[in-house]
Amino acid sequence: MKKVTVPRRSKFGEILQRALAGEELTVEEGALLLQAEGKKLQALLQVADEVRRRRVGDIVTYVKNRNINFTNICRGSCRFCAFRRSPGDPEAYVLSPEQIEAKVAEALEIGATEVCVQGGLHPDFRLEDYLQILRAIRRAAPEIHIHAFSPSEINHIAERENMGLEEVIQALKREGLNSVPGTAAEILVDRVRSIICPEKISTEQWIRTIKTCHRLGLPTTATVMYGHVETPLELAQHISIIREIQKETWGFTEFVLLGFMSRNTPLGREFKLEPAPNLVQSLRLHAVARLMLAGYVDNIQASWVKLGPRGAQLMLRAGANDLGGTLMEEHITRAAGGSLDSMSAEQLERLILEMGRIPRQRTTTYELI
Repeated sequence: MKKVTVPRRSKFGEILQRALAGEELTVEEGALLLQAEGKKLQALLQVADEVRRRRVGDIVTYVKNRNINFTNICRGSCRFCAFRRSPGDPEAYVLSPEQIEAKVAEALEIGATEVCVQGGLHPDFRLEDYLQILRAIRRAAPEIHIHAFSPSEINHIAERENMGLEEVIQALKREGLNSVPGTAAEILVDRVRSIICPEKISTEQWIRTIKTCHRLGLPTTATVMYGHVETPLELAQHISIIREIQKETWGFTEFVLLGFMSRNTPLGREFKLEPAPNLVQSLRLHAVARLMLAGYVDNIQASWVKLGPRGAQLMLRAGANDLGGTLMEEHITRAAGGSLDSMSAEQLERLILEMGRIPRQRTTTYELI
């Protein structure tokens, strides 16, 4: 165990001592930690790294998977998005079932255990279109884990079909859906959502959808998109909501931190945002997520897609213990200025080994392979 140096006789130091003792941090305490600078930041990172070591040890996991963005046509108006296109746009596309099958077959060739499937909210898509996607995947890979359809997509189906959430989720499950990505969370604070995605599902709808998935036996991830118009207090509130859901359902497999890539987005232009959050913002948030979620969501994922390989490595010193997937392709981040959308298992393992950690391949639900 490394020696952890905590500032003494200060509110900040007391909070870190409580975190080391395994006590639950409040929203206000999390918000204070999210403003750490200088020596306080170093102490925060040390404590997060030690809590990580105690909770999950030195293994850093990754999953062999393929990302499939099946359409970029979307009825939405999210101001953080550079991916969506209108139906008549020359860059608009919809993958056919045959194209999806081919992508899944390519994933099997690299030994993928998961396909992650998400797309825009196509105005003409009905439940049957989503079921056809699942059937296409199952034809190509009867055993692969299908991680698909965000809470926004599930609500889109329910609205189009005038069905309840439970009925939609059960129909998707019957055709082979295994888990759901907890994207569309962005920041679970209505003030922020009214600015960045006013027409998207509300905080309450996201929570209800996630809880329904968990109740019906579908695990989900949890996510946050940071680095735009949110405050430290709102970030801490978001993490607290994730923690409260987990206390009730125990259905989250991991917490995925996604820095906002602002290039080519209306939100980035209006607020004159940097292309991506700076390193200090990312370090702080990974560390605070580790401390606030300790004992509830113990897998903290750093996104090499958003952070770059070196940035993701540094998050392993700030409480993270997972580097996500190989992906093979990723169009949403690339549309917003991302430069990297594929990493081999060997590349991910090398990043982990360089940080003195133990690389291990995992399943979607964190069983070690």
